[in-house]
Amino acid sequence: MRYVIKRDEDKTVRLASEATLAALTLIVNTRNLTLISDAVYRETYNTPDGRRSRVEDQLSIAYQYKCAYCERLTKADIEHYRPKKGISEEAGHLGYYWLCYEWSNLIPSCITCNRDGAKHNQFPILGPRVAGPSFLTDGQLDLALCRAHTAPLLDEMPYLLHPEIDHPEDFFEFVLDPNGEGIRITGIDGQLRGQRTIEICLLNRLELRLDRAESVISNFKDGIHGLLVQLQAGEIDQLQFKAQLLQCIHLLHTLTLREEKTHTYLRKYIVRTPQNFRDIVIPYLDPQAADIVSEAFLLYQERGVLG
Repeated sequence: MRYVIKRDEDKTVRLASEATLAALTLIVNTRNLTLISDAVYRETYNTPDGRRSRVEDQLSIAYQYKCAYCERLTKADIEHYRPKKGISEEAGHLGYYWLCYEWSNLIPSCITCNRDGAKHNQFPILGPRVAGPSFLTDGQLDLALCRAHTAPLLDEMPYLLHPEIDHPEDFFEFVLDPNGEGIRITGIDGQLRGQRTIEICLLNRLELRLDRAESVISNFKDGIHGLLVQLQAGEIDQLQFKAQLLQCIHLLHTLTLREEKTHTYLRKYIVRTPQNFRDIVIPYLDPQAADIVSEAFLLYQERGVLG
């Protein structure tokens, strides 16, 4: 998960239209949830390469074609952050039906994070549950109070983090899986919002742990191994080895600035401190390279490039 800025102006024309507002008003006034239409919140269309969604196209501008939760490149569901039809934790609640077309309530999620035994209609909260929509004095829906970053919705304090509101560094760290099966994400905040988000979206499922290691660590590990082979074969000397090692670290750092890459937050976490680097990266390297790579990282940081 990474912090994302999604612009209001990227909302589709249909979502912003008077026709959609009229349709939403009817849903709110009747509480007829069968009127909620995926034709509005998806807007699918045909291309020679298959069906696409105009809403997903616009979400991809902010999310770089990645799942909002696990940060992998994916064909996304249009996920309602607050469920539109019912809540698992509160049987009598109709769901946040008045947010079915709200731009701040729509985020891209892979099928596994959203549906396959993961989030679905889960939405546990710490604060008071909002039971229904807010209205203006003229009886119209108060659209300003439908935004995720405003009260009363913000006062719910959802356990599930919102990528456009919550900053991951306040909630998550990473550790190696004790069984050698990739990299695990762990919650660190006292309110357990990070940990509950991990549980709700199954962010430590096996294929995701392995993908973190493969996508983020593998190329760096292979680069270091290649340098060791060259050094041992006499193809490069110690000075050349150290210089090229610094280049490998520089590339690792440079990729943290590439928001389109998978697992952005993990990449940034690794280079944030020498301890993070030692804990996550060094165990993947050849033992004979561990000390010199750790020293090279410190040198690179001292030069003022990191931190």
